[in-house]
Amino acid sequence: MRAALIALVVGLSSLAHAQVPKLPELGTIEGKRARIVVRGELSAKKRAELVKLVGSVVADVERRFTRDAKKPDPRVTLLLFGEPARYREVAATLGPVHSDWGFYLPAKRTAIANVGASVGNLRHELVHPLIGDDYPNIPTWLNEGIASLYGSAKLGKRGFQFLVNYRLRDLQRALKDGTCPTFAQLARSTPFDVHGERGMVWYALSRYVLLYADQRGELPALYAELRDASLARHGEILAKHVDEKAFRAWAKKLRR
Repeated sequence: MRAALIALVVGLSSLAHAQVPKLPELGTIEGKRARIVVRGELSAKKRAELVKLVGSVVADVERRFTRDAKKPDPRVTLLLFGEPARYREVAATLGPVHSDWGFYLPAKRTAIANVGASVGNLRHELVHPLIGDDYPNIPTWLNEGIASLYGSAKLGKRGFQFLVNYRLRDLQRALKDGTCPTFAQLARSTPFDVHGERGMVWYALSRYVLLYADQRGELPALYAELRDASLARHGEILAKHVDEKAFRAWAKKLRR
C-alpha cells in the first residue's frame, strides 16, 4: 500500500507539468484576496448557479479562516463539469485520474470538480487553494477536514452550515472497535496516514473533530492557532480547543 501511495504522490506531482485544456470561461469571482476563474462545461442554468456558489464559498472561507493580504493571491482556475464522463475525459488530459470526484493541482493553480456527481465536489476542491494560500504548510488532516466540512454543507443567511454526513459511520465504527486514532496521533498524522489504508477513518476523525469545534464556536480560533504555531504544538492546541473525552461521547451519540 505504501508503494501505491508513493506512486500516487508521484503521479500527482507529474500533473503539475500537464497542460490545462482551454475551456469556456463561465465567470470570475474576486474575493478579498482570492481570484477564481471558473471554466468548464455546464448548462446555462447551472452556470449562473454554480458561479454564484463559488462566490459564496470564497466569501465564507475568507470570513471564517483566511487572513487579509496586502495583495490578491495568484489566480486559481476552477474547472467544472456537469457530465461525469466529460469530467473523466478532461481530467485524463491532465494526467492519471486519481479521483472521480475532483482534485487540486497546486503547481498549476488549477482545481477540477465533477459537479454532475455532486455539487459538494465543487465546494470541497475550491477550499483547498483558498486555505492553501493562507496556510501553505497546512497538515493534510486539517486541509482535508476543512474541505470535507464544506463538501457536506448547506448555505444559509449567515454562511454555510456544516452537516453530518456519511463519514460518521467510519468514525463510529472505529470508536466502537477501539481503532480510532487519538488526538495526539491526529496532530502528528502524515499524508501517508490520511491517504493510506485507513484513510476513511482519518478523514472521518478530521472532519468530525472540526465539526465539533465549529458547533462550539471554536473552529476559527483553532484553525488560526494551528496555522500560526509550529507542528510540535499542534497536539497541545487541539486539546485546548476540543476535549477529547467529550468529543468521543458526542460522536458516539451523533446521528445523521
